[in-house]
Amino acid sequence: MKAITPRNVLGLAWILAVVLTPHPVRAGRVTALHLSAMPVWIYNGFTTDSDGESVQGSDTSPLRMTFGIGLELDLGGAGRLEPHLWVYTQEYAALREHDKTVPTQIETGSAVGDIVNTLGIALSLPWLYTLPWPANEAWRVSAGGGITLIFRIPLEAIDGSDASPVTEYWIAGRFFYPHLQIAADYRLTETMEVGAGLEWYIPAYNLWVDNGEDTPFLDETMVRFGLRLRHRLGSP
Repeated sequence: MKAITPRNVLGLAWILAVVLTPHPVRAGRVTALHLSAMPVWIYNGFTTDSDGESVQGSDTSPLRMTFGIGLELDLGGAGRLEPHLWVYTQEYAALREHDKTVPTQIETGSAVGDIVNTLGIALSLPWLYTLPWPANEAWRVSAGGGITLIFRIPLEAIDGSDASPVTEYWIAGRFFYPHLQIAADYRLTETMEVGAGLEWYIPAYNLWVDNGEDTPFLDETMVRFGLRLRHRLGSP
């Protein structure tokens, strides 16, 4: 199978965004800036091995805080693109007794494997459609989806660990996440909106990447939810 590179994935993301968009993009039509503060739940599907024994050093599915910034690009009609970037931190352990890298905690210690604190950087390109309800013009409810690339960048090797095993594990195609999302925004003023969003990031790479262990398809799925603040650059 041909190697999957970030360039190939970015090209695929752009093609999908164009195909899914029902209106031509009007270049430079930036209508809003938005900030987000959202917890993200990361599903760890490898806490027990094939014998049903607990995997030492593998943490229960963690909940981490994320912060993001993005743009709103008007496509005409009810469609829009909302490219955004969000970040978080998480410790991972490359387990010595298993062919797997899993969420862990600093306190675990390097006896189970190399442990690295990572900076997660997510680059998202979602297409959203404004639903025709509710009738109240102050509210806007949206639904859609797109492609997200999530990279784990080593920040600190813990307890004398080697960062290479963790880095190599996540570079090997495990950064490609299609995602679905819904959002509701309420207009406070002519230029300010506050709202909430729910985003589901699906680890599609589990279809072709060999994890080497008996893990469910949704291992490392992410669910992000929380508040967003939007500043309009033009008339709503």
